[in-house]
Amino acid sequence: MKRLRNAALICCLPLILGHCATQDEVRDLSYQLRAVNRKVEDVKSNTVQQVQRQQASSLSKVDELQERIMQLEARFEETAHLNSQLKERTKETEAGLAAKIDEINAANEERFKALEERLDSLETGLEKIKQARLRASEKKAREAARRAEEARRRAAALKSRGSSRSMVSVAPNRTKKSVRSAAKKSTTAAGGKASSDNKVAAASPAKENTKGANDGDTFAQAMTKFKAGKFKEAYSMLERVLSGNPKGDRAAETLFFMGECLYNQKEYDLAILDYQKVISNHPKNKRAPEALLKQGMSFEKLTDHETAKIIYKKLSREYPQSPQAATAKERLGNL
Repeated sequence: MKRLRNAALICCLPLILGHCATQDEVRDLSYQLRAVNRKVEDVKSNTVQQVQRQQASSLSKVDELQERIMQLEARFEETAHLNSQLKERTKETEAGLAAKIDEINAANEERFKALEERLDSLETGLEKIKQARLRASEKKAREAARRAEEARRRAAALKSRGSSRSMVSVAPNRTKKSVRSAAKKSTTAAGGKASSDNKVAAASPAKENTKGANDGDTFAQAMTKFKAGKFKEAYSMLERVLSGNPKGDRAAETLFFMGECLYNQKEYDLAILDYQKVISNHPKNKRAPEALLKQGMSFEKLTDHETAKIIYKKLSREYPQSPQAATAKERLGNL
């Protein structure tokens, strides 16, 4: 500002000196000079105030920005701390889940082993019952044959006696009595009993002939009975097929449909045993995954859902490509 004022004086000085300025001109010039100085001062004041205001505004904005930066830093630190806690919790949760899964797998393995033992014991018990029934039937048949043979011998003895010479006994004041007629009556009574016993004895050869029939024809007849809903008759015929050839090519098929007969009669516990024979004795047969699926469904019918889950998981694990595995996964999801 001083430089500006001095420059104005220097510019006005030649005019004063050159033109011999009057007193009025000097006053006018002084007035103008004061006006210029006032303007300069006003400009200076306004500029300084504006600059100060701008500086104050800038400082305020800087302070606000610093405060926001501090808030952001605090939030960032808080977020980092929360992330660290979350990672720790996630690690703990993963470790807990892994331990829980291992525990569940171990428990399932134990339950599956117990289930297999239970199935084996049930199968053993059922086999004992069948053997006991078979022995009882054989005993009855032998007893019937023995009685028939005794009756035949008695009838033959009576017949031989009847063919001998008639014996007449004479007593005082009594009528003659022929021994032949008494022997004939005895022979008739014994013959009736022998005929009855012979009917029992004749039943055994009929059974032997049925056992000796063609397995294929018997199996076909059993399947016809099965499709007709005559499950008891079908089961008996399938049982005969299996007893005739327990290790044949049709054994797995026969056992499976024996289980199906029991399943359709709602005898789910017995059906489980026949399905287990397919699984244990014929694991590579195409009926094995079907037997596993129906075994799981049988446990569902018995409301033992936990065991059914184990069976379905085993089916998915051991026969993953079978159509029954997809069904097992679907049923497992619904439990």
